[in-house]
Amino acid sequence: MTNDSFSAAASLDELLTRTQQALSAMRSRAAEHADGAPAELLRAEGSAADGRIRAVAVQGGRLESVTVDPALAGEPMETVCGHLVTAVNAALTELDARVSASARADVDALAARLGGLPEQSARDMERFGRAMEGVAARIRRDDAAGSRAARPA
Repeated sequence: MTNDSFSAAASLDELLTRTQQALSAMRSRAAEHADGAPAELLRAEGSAADGRIRAVAVQGGRLESVTVDPALAGEPMETVCGHLVTAVNAALTELDARVSASARADVDALAARLGGLPEQSARDMERFGRAMEGVAARIRRDDAAGSRAARPA
């Protein structure tokens, strides 16, 4: 009996382990970004009122800062608040686009790393199947030899 069945299983186990590691790395990067320091987070800016109101949103859907030009002090509060909502929504929309692009990049990287998985898995399963056929043949031969030896002469 050869070690083909063991090497095929080990190879398949290695592929699954690499897949789990890649997914864990993606999850930990996402967790680091969600809880990370502001410098590490994705950020986006939105503005309104011809740039006189600016809002910065960071990954996790949080607002980092809002800047209002003092020249808007004479505007009605309702107008300023409307511009503020517009600036914040613009920042959140841009942030969503950046987070989506980052996630697509992570998925693309994972796909590239795992691109050969189906072919490798098929080869490993074929090798494993041949090894199991060999084991079954050997068991049949051993049983046949045992039956002949057990018969009285």
